[in-house]
Amino acid sequence: MKKLLLMMPLLYAGSLLAQSAPTTVINRKQLFQQILAKTSIEEVRMDQITFAPGQGAPVHHHPCEVYGYVVSGEILYQPAGEEAVLLHTGDAFREAAGQEITAFKNAHDDKPATFVAIYLLKKNQSNIIVNQ
Repeated sequence: MKKLLLMMPLLYAGSLLAQSAPTTVINRKQLFQQILAKTSIEEVRMDQITFAPGQGAPVHHHPCEVYGYVVSGEILYQPAGEEAVLLHTGDAFREAAGQEITAFKNAHDDKPATFVAIYLLKKNQSNIIVNQ
């Protein structure tokens, strides 16, 4: 009985610690959702691309759907016929297959910008075509 009385404060303290232990919650934030037309995706390619300060891609298009995510920095993004958009760290974007991209560049002249691009390709298909 004496041992049980001595152990009671320890048991109580242990139960308090168990109650106050932080629970780890997985947070999920949907960045983008797109319904795809019937297509035959045979290959998925994911690239991490870093633009030097002020650097950008030439006018181009993709023969496939492209989905992306800005990891750091800001990207000036403009599909043909649309207004330019400034993409910030954490923003997702889409480039439709065949759509001309007239601007896709690092918006800053003093720091790099990094993004991830996911290409939904047919087997052995090029992922980018530079417009002449």
